[in-house]
Amino acid sequence: MGPEQSLGAALLLLQLQPSLLLSLSWGDTPGNPVAEVFTLEPLEFGKPNTLICFVSNIFPPQVTVSWQHHQVPVQSSSPTFLSAIDGLGFQAFSYLNFTPTSSDVFSCIVTREGDLFSTIAFWVPQNPIPSELLENILCGIAFGLGIVGIIVGIALIIYFQKPCASGAGL
Repeated sequence: MGPEQSLGAALLLLQLQPSLLLSLSWGDTPGNPVAEVFTLEPLEFGKPNTLICFVSNIFPPQVTVSWQHHQVPVQSSSPTFLSAIDGLGFQAFSYLNFTPTSSDVFSCIVTREGDLFSTIAFWVPQNPIPSELLENILCGIAFGLGIVGIIVGIALIIYFQKPCASGAGL
């Protein structure tokens, strides 16, 4: 290889390097799916709910979405729904019905044909709504304190309404 060919190869490499780095970067690079998992209803342990895997930044629209629970594949998920968005992008939704427990770990795995990597989004329970039992206990305590306050208030009113017998004769 002569000096001119080496210089040409080096210039070609410099021209390709930014696009090569762009195609290897993660995140919102066009075509690299981005997944998020969330619940349809507010989280309550023991109450049936639905997990939603929202996948954006899809192009071309050929993805497979699968679910895992504690790293074990789940077969009862719904089909993946694809829809077009502005430009040449697509988004997808996959749904999984479940009954949450405090130890759950679910993952939504997005794969594309021909890709060497998958996009994985995890869901673990966070900030559940307090159960009805806790709400009922707190309401009962507040009601009891209110009744005690009323009784003490009435007793104090009656006590201070009595005239003083020792200072009235002077």
